[in-house]
Amino acid sequence: MTRTSRLGREAPGQDMLFDDDLTDRVLRDARDPGYALVGINESVHTRHIGTRAAEHALPARPDVAATVHQLLAAGRLVHGPRLTVTVDGRSEPESATAVDIPAIATTGPQPGDRILVHVDVVRAGLGLVTCGVADFSGSIIRESGTYLVETETGEVIGRARSYRAGAERLARHHGFRADPVEIEHEHEVYG
Repeated sequence: MTRTSRLGREAPGQDMLFDDDLTDRVLRDARDPGYALVGINESVHTRHIGTRAAEHALPARPDVAATVHQLLAAGRLVHGPRLTVTVDGRSEPESATAVDIPAIATTGPQPGDRILVHVDVVRAGLGLVTCGVADFSGSIIRESGTYLVETETGEVIGRARSYRAGAERLARHHGFRADPVEIEHEHEVYG
């Protein structure tokens, strides 16, 4: 039994899909000249070099066509707008779909952004700080009338005068501005 089969099975050809020269070239060519999926069977055609707005398309080689379909299935390429193209040997325009590179979305906040930071005071003198959107955490510990501010790894980064100021210091340490800071005090009822 191979290492791959013990850890999980790969789809046939999956190991070759993203790390070969053909895939790199197809991803480059998807920007310019671009690809079009022609007809109901979505046969892959290459648009003319130099413009993505070309109305004439040439059939792609079978290995390129297979790679385009694999990259579409994997989400590395996406279906774009509808268009019409003329294909070699035919005089009538055909309906087609452009193939596009997916837009890269910024999924997290950027340095300097204002972010929501939570402080959960779990007991007197101990606040746990979390910020899910910027993916950091830490703690604020009361000591000798001030508060020590620690990162999630236990590194003390300074002192603060309150839980709010400690949360702001921790956010600055990670390159953000804590605004707003929500502080919640847990209250235990003993019976």
